[in-house]
Amino acid sequence: MIIYYTRTQKSKIAAEALHDITGLPLYALDSDIHEVKGIRFAWRAVRSIIGSKGYPVKNMPKAIPSEVYLCGPIWVGEIAGPLKYFINQADLSGKKVHMLLTGIQPTEQNRESARKCLGKSGCQIGEIYLIATQKELPEKEVITEHLREMMEEANA
Repeated sequence: MIIYYTRTQKSKIAAEALHDITGLPLYALDSDIHEVKGIRFAWRAVRSIIGSKGYPVKNMPKAIPSEVYLCGPIWVGEIAGPLKYFINQADLSGKKVHMLLTGIQPTEQNRESARKCLGKSGCQIGEIYLIATQKELPEKEVITEHLREMMEEANA
């Protein structure tokens, strides 16, 4: 299963690209933070990152398979609040969890932050992929090819 959160549709495109490669079903997390704009959004986003709980989602999946991909954006250098909330609330113990993070310029520091967050969940940490996106929506074909290359390299 691919569980993703998106606010601007960039992470949705990345999740769909991952779906095209793996064939795994998609599950979109929903949060009311996407309805907030401007400085109010920035304030809530920062609070959700600094706080240990994240930002609540409305629709936690009922069952989580033994292997899952989490996909979402990077906010202020950290995992987006709704994705962080999911990691903190879901029972991921013993499950293999991979991540696909999107951002304008994702870094190794973002990857390490994701490892740290996942490490607290008791899951088996899989691959953590970083996809650079621009301000405009990325082309799904480009993301698919880039992701395919990264996955092949990780499995080599």
